[in-house]
Amino acid sequence: MVLSRVLLASKFAVASEHPLASVAGHEAMVEGGNAIDAVAATSFALSVLQPALGGIGGDFFALFYEAKTGKVHCINSSGWAPSRLTPKFLEDRGHRVVPSFGPFSVVVPGLVKGVHAIQKRFGRLEFSTLLSRAIEYAKDGFAASQGLSNSLRACHSSLSEDARRAMASSEGPPDPGELIRQKSLAKALQDIAEAGPRAFYNGWIAESICEELSGRGVPITIRDFADFEPEWVDPLEIDYRGATVHEVPPNSMGATTLLILSYLRQIDLKRLRPNSRERIELTLKAAQAAYRKRDSTLGDPRFAKINLDEFLEVEGEKRPLIEREQRILGDADTTYFAVADDEGNLVSAIQSLFHYFGSRVYVKDCGVFLNNRGSAFRLSGPNGLAPRKRPLHTLSALLLGKGDEPTMALGCSGGDLRPQQHALFTTNIVDYSMGLESAIDFPRFLWEGGHTLNIERGYTGLRNLPFEVHHIPYPGRSGVAQGVQRVKGSVKAVCDVRGDGLPVGR
Repeated sequence: MVLSRVLLASKFAVASEHPLASVAGHEAMVEGGNAIDAVAATSFALSVLQPALGGIGGDFFALFYEAKTGKVHCINSSGWAPSRLTPKFLEDRGHRVVPSFGPFSVVVPGLVKGVHAIQKRFGRLEFSTLLSRAIEYAKDGFAASQGLSNSLRACHSSLSEDARRAMASSEGPPDPGELIRQKSLAKALQDIAEAGPRAFYNGWIAESICEELSGRGVPITIRDFADFEPEWVDPLEIDYRGATVHEVPPNSMGATTLLILSYLRQIDLKRLRPNSRERIELTLKAAQAAYRKRDSTLGDPRFAKINLDEFLEVEGEKRPLIEREQRILGDADTTYFAVADDEGNLVSAIQSLFHYFGSRVYVKDCGVFLNNRGSAFRLSGPNGLAPRKRPLHTLSALLLGKGDEPTMALGCSGGDLRPQQHALFTTNIVDYSMGLESAIDFPRFLWEGGHTLNIERGYTGLRNLPFEVHHIPYPGRSGVAQGVQRVKGSVKAVCDVRGDGLPVGR
């Protein structure tokens, strides 16, 4: 039985974690835009509708399959640390690690320049028109979703009075269906629509953010914003049992997904039941080995040379072993969306503040929640903090297909757990011949570091696993996935039952 929300469309479709964001992207294509125009409209709408998960105070990545050229493009618009923020600066102020939340966890947000850059290069509509729905939702209000209501209740005590007031229509966190208006954010989005990214990175919005952070001790300047640029990078690609898998390169963790698949490629998974103990254990061994290699290798390639061919090479390595004491960065939340248009283009896109409401720093004048992506830095090593360095980034996105033509865009939320989930989706589809909706619906098993293994119902023979097994609700929020797929001339779009999303198309 399929639980996810599935749409079959004849021309184009958007699958996002909020119905109104999917509507915004769909309208862009109805008005003559392509998949990239839909991405811009969807991204800014999500920035309003899902302020806990992603927004203009966060980052953005995308993989774009351009049908007319057969090329896959990749944009990395993850932000960098302030130019005067160093390990010594933090250590002198008593910090032994980069704080998880608060002003020192903030990097320069990349989303606005990233979305503008990809739309300017590949879109066809006027950029200003693509923010109209987002501005409307912020100015006139929208009904709080179940997910937003839950996240506000979870974080209510850690948000400032200004943030709580902006996110509530009553004395406390809103119930699902209560109206939320964000007038300050509407003003910021209106100025971005009219002036483009200069309004954010060179104007009053950057000044407001810098004033807020500087007032709380962060050595940040307007130049840190003005100098920031997104980066066009070559996507990663491997063959997995005849399927071509594209992922996002470092500083993203996309390479970690491909390394897990490289380990699993050595095993005949098809001989194992998809819900078996053996599949779980072999997959976790591969994941742990991949995370260990990631931690000793990956970071911002502008600061350290990374040999990705060597990183992805597994021939001759010892068979991975379970290590109960290994740690990972931990869970986080994000919002992923996918778009297919009537020209054959596919986009796999993701944006995030990292954790719920990011750093929990809210800039009242512009209505922006700032990310806490800097908390992913270490104070030394390949992912060590340095001025204008980008942290090792949990955001990544998938394109899957046969040969040179991707036919499926797929991804999910989930922070540091994303590589495990992307590998699970891929093996569900390739090894077990599941359709897109079945691959997303299928119960998840997720190693969270150390002794903890979270498992949704549906697996058997778990008694002797070398982990503390925690059974989690199904459906829960164990990585909310979306995807689109080209199927015999039509488009299938899927939104995970674990989230609030709805696919929209024509």
